[in-house]
Amino acid sequence: MTEPRERRRDPRQRSLLGASLQVGPGESTTTCLVRNVGPEGAKLIVSAAVPVPATFPVTIDVRRETRTAHLVWREGDAMGISFAPEKSAGVTVPLDLVRELRAVRAENSGLRGRLAAAGLDD
Repeated sequence: MTEPRERRRDPRQRSLLGASLQVGPGESTTTCLVRNVGPEGAKLIVSAAVPVPATFPVTIDVRRETRTAHLVWREGDAMGISFAPEKSAGVTVPLDLVRELRAVRAENSGLRGRLAAAGLDD
C-alpha cells in the first residue's frame, strides 16, 4: 500500500494531545485527541456519536490555546479541521522607540509646565 500524497501547504506533526471542543451552546464541551497538528489545522479523534457543528472552538490542553476551527471532513471517529486565521495582536514596537516616545512626552509635559508658569499657555 502506498501513502497518500500530502496535499497540505504546511506540514503537520504527529501528536497525541488532549483537547476539548465546544459542541453546543454555552459551555457544552467534549474531549478529544489531537493526532496531528500544524499551523493551519489538525486531525482530531472524537466519538462519531458526538454531533460537531461546522465551526467551533477547540482548546489544546497542553498548549493552553483555544482556536476557532472549521470542520473539513469527518469519517467515523476521525475528523479534519482547519483553523481560522488568528487575529494579529498588533505591530510590535521596538523597545528603544517606546523609550524615545516616553522621553519626548516627558519633555513636552515639562515645556507645557514652563509655558503655563510664564503665563504663555493660551
